[in-house]
Amino acid sequence: MVVRGNGLLRDRSLLYLLAFLFNASWVLITSLMPLYLDYLGYRGAGIGALSSGRTIFAAIAAIIAGRVSDKLGHREPISISLAIFTLLGCILYLKESPKIVALIYPLIGLCFGLFNTPATSLLSELSPSTSMASSFAIFYSVMNLAGIISSNFSGWIAGKMGYRYLFLSASFFSALSLLLVRMLPGRTVEKGKSLPILRDLRSLDRKFYLFLAGMLFHGFSLMSIWPFFSLYAKKGIGLSEPEVGMMLSMRSLGLLLTLVLWGKISDRIGPSNMIFLHVFFSSFAWAAYPFSPNFPLAALVLGINGVVGAMDMPARRSVAAGFSDSKIRATAMGLLDFTSGIASSAGFIFGGLLWDAIGMRAPFIVASLINWIGALLLFMVRKGSPKS
Repeated sequence: MVVRGNGLLRDRSLLYLLAFLFNASWVLITSLMPLYLDYLGYRGAGIGALSSGRTIFAAIAAIIAGRVSDKLGHREPISISLAIFTLLGCILYLKESPKIVALIYPLIGLCFGLFNTPATSLLSELSPSTSMASSFAIFYSVMNLAGIISSNFSGWIAGKMGYRYLFLSASFFSALSLLLVRMLPGRTVEKGKSLPILRDLRSLDRKFYLFLAGMLFHGFSLMSIWPFFSLYAKKGIGLSEPEVGMMLSMRSLGLLLTLVLWGKISDRIGPSNMIFLHVFFSSFAWAAYPFSPNFPLAALVLGINGVVGAMDMPARRSVAAGFSDSKIRATAMGLLDFTSGIASSAGFIFGGLLWDAIGMRAPFIVASLINWIGALLLFMVRKGSPKS
């Protein structure tokens, strides 16, 4: 059980600030990491393998962090995440080495998993059940805003000062975040023998596992196309790098403008209905993109992708919270992140094979079809599921 601070609003505001600082530091490192790896001599396969490794480490860390949060409290894994992230950024700043980057880049994923799952679990405990999706919408709006700001600054810092100063800046923001963690509300730890994780997971609603299966297909499908939004813009439409960057920002803009709105609607119609609608309409948005012949139309389609994408996270977290008891909520969210992460790492490889073997449109079309399996499973979750 969370020990309340000076008020739920104060605690949530502090968590939003912490999320902003963490994501600002995270994006400073990850946004241009593929270019840095290319600069160090890595080929495409190596960059893809390291990206998959980062995703797998994040997935494993998520389920561990969820378990630790339920048993010891949320502040512990968040503190460990920020401390490790600060140290890794300093190492990258001090030493420019392909081998060191190969070791550190997957560990950066570990930091994300250790932060994200406890933070979202804590937010679910600090939010009224009637407005939980709205709280998550604000949380992800703040993180998205931090990502947009950091993405723009990362290019300027790398161009003017070099990649090493990206890592130093990220370490600074991470260290600043670490100072705020102790101000978060703590958890009262129940004495006595703790339940084994398998017994805890068996206590989850059966529809939670149906929900997990639906999100597995959705995550696999999404990551099958994720690397190819920018690649199709360059090779399929023939845009320059600045035009690609400008076009991709339309998705972020669509997310930022509609996250809070979708959160409020999700609170009214129920998050299980919202997540089904998100997955269902995602297939249409994905399939339309590789048929965009020019910059204006592609930017419009990506903006729509952002609007549809904004339906996801507030509803996803609210459904997971609704299907789990507060004593094992972080474990349930960790299992959700673990499942999505493993599916995503496989999706990267699957999409690349389709791109190379069949053509540029293939990943988007095939992913859209596979995604409807997830939509069908989530449709089955809707009936009788908790509204919040």
